[in-house]
Amino acid sequence: MKALYKAGAHAGFELVDRPEPETGAGDVKIRVMTTGICGTDLHIQSWDAWAQGIINAP
Repeated sequence: MKALYKAGAHAGFELVDRPEPETGAGDVKIRVMTTGICGTDLHIQSWDAWAQGIINAP
């Protein structure tokens, strides 16, 4: 599956392939048909002062 990944404390995301999640007992897996990006995501993507003070990037 495709995922946006924040590799470190810098501007940008990476579009990467990740394995499908495994479900356990009592879990459900849903199929996402659409998604969106919110204002917080844009702060994290640009790695502005707000994001640097709040986000603990890998």
